[in-house]
Amino acid sequence: MRRSAAWSTAFLISFLAVLKGGVSQTTRPTNNAGKNVLVKGENPTAAPEPYRLGFSTITVRDSRALLSYLSSDLLEGRETGSRGYRLAAEYAASLFAMWGLEPAGDPGRGGGCGYLQEVVMKEYVGLGCSAAWSINGGKYAGGRTFLEHVDLENYYRNRIPEIISGPVVFAGYGLSEKSIAYDDFAGLELKGKIVMILDDVPGRGSPASPFTKGEDGEKPRAAIWFDGLKKANAAAAKGARAVLVARSSLSAGDVYAEMGPVAQDDERPIITEPNRLVTLPDATRQGGAIFISREMADVILSSSGQTIESLKAKIESRWKPASFEIPGGTLTIRTTAESEGLLRCHNVVGLIPGSDPQMENEAVIVGAHLDHLGRRGDYIFNGADDNGSGVAGVLEMARAIAALPKRPKRSIVFCLWTAEELGMLGSAAYLKHPKFPQARTVAYLNLDMIGRSPDEASLKARLKRLKIPVDDDNKIAADNFAAVAFPDGQGFGEILSRADRAVGLDLWPQAEAAVKNSGIVSDYLPFAEAHVPYLYWSGGAHEDYHRTSDSFDKINLELMTKIIRLAYLVALTLADQ
Repeated sequence: MRRSAAWSTAFLISFLAVLKGGVSQTTRPTNNAGKNVLVKGENPTAAPEPYRLGFSTITVRDSRALLSYLSSDLLEGRETGSRGYRLAAEYAASLFAMWGLEPAGDPGRGGGCGYLQEVVMKEYVGLGCSAAWSINGGKYAGGRTFLEHVDLENYYRNRIPEIISGPVVFAGYGLSEKSIAYDDFAGLELKGKIVMILDDVPGRGSPASPFTKGEDGEKPRAAIWFDGLKKANAAAAKGARAVLVARSSLSAGDVYAEMGPVAQDDERPIITEPNRLVTLPDATRQGGAIFISREMADVILSSSGQTIESLKAKIESRWKPASFEIPGGTLTIRTTAESEGLLRCHNVVGLIPGSDPQMENEAVIVGAHLDHLGRRGDYIFNGADDNGSGVAGVLEMARAIAALPKRPKRSIVFCLWTAEELGMLGSAAYLKHPKFPQARTVAYLNLDMIGRSPDEASLKARLKRLKIPVDDDNKIAADNFAAVAFPDGQGFGEILSRADRAVGLDLWPQAEAAVKNSGIVSDYLPFAEAHVPYLYWSGGAHEDYHRTSDSFDKINLELMTKIIRLAYLVALTLADQ
């Protein structure tokens, strides 16, 4: 699993981000029944007869056997491009072959396909970002240079080396709220310009604010941060070349002002991460923003005679926008890299062809990312939960479905992705060269971190935040709880509820309207952006995330096996209906 830079920096909330998946030409369920309703696990009934044989092969014993190898020191943390990753990929490919899956990767030398799909990536090392504000064409005539990690943080998904220069437009809070006739972008020409917006909303905490009515208390800093990214993407869609997000609160305005001291314990080594970026070769800068200090924002605004505080006061005095183009200045943003090269790795792709002549050219895809963080010196990041658990799940599902006496009507593609930790690059590369067209992909099922249960306290807090009734809250067992996220309007909630009757999980099906702005991303995201409906399984968040302590001995094998069984039934339901 890959959390955004902000999550890692500020240790923010852990929950599921869900983007809206569209509907392709393939017929898909549209019933909304069962969405966002807690499914309380009961004594499980028998699995549907056609699926019973495969269901019985998904066991705790086999989960243990697969995951103990995938998370062993031998694989050295499975870092993309490493020896350990190659061993893991060849291991998975050999299992696909043993179980009779058809190869669905790159063409082989002797004809036909192999199980490996090569992914070529571009690697930038020694990244840096700076900005310079100049007035009347002179760099130091009332201007100033701003530095990364002091005045700004670059959170663009692909921060490729480039130079962006242009005038700056102040667009208030970056909001367009038709219900209250408020639009910060009204009358502004953003194309080709750099846009500055404030995070949060006008009048946070004020009873008079039309933007916070109905909200309970203060909004978490994490949610405000991700709202800033969402607003930045809206400004980019209107033609902005780059978007600056400034804090609307905190008098100091420092980028790190709310981090506070970071706890360090003996279980977590102090390791300097490499300053690098890996992208697909044709990547362009997208999806993100540059977060700036209040001081930087006020310097840029100074030629207008305004400050962040004066503009906030102006907006909040009448709840009307105060947007304008900042006069007389040009901002130049430079993103640099010391060197660049190519990095090659592989997805692992196997296929069980459909049995129905009318439906075999449609597919359900089941995937999990195989990569993790590798090793740093003597420290190995074994990644048992992240994401050895998901990989073991895909492998068990592949074997179980291959064992059925009758194949499902639609084809099922099993994928193990490379480079998820680097930005979901393996799944994005697959979508550029898919085994089945996106329009004929019924759904993508993603397994990421399914091996741990949440602790009781965090689960109760999570359910309270989601406004689940207290009665249900008190009945839920943390070691039997799983969440599944999916786009609204696909009928997935009802499918999950029916399938869970044979599994007995305490299940929280989350349609898009129920979960937003979490900052947690995984390989469902490229599929969502390609308008492929998806389901995303996860267990519980935990303090061992991206630590050397994410080890096999902490896995809840019973919970993990139940989640795999549920995903198995859902995959077959989607493949057969």
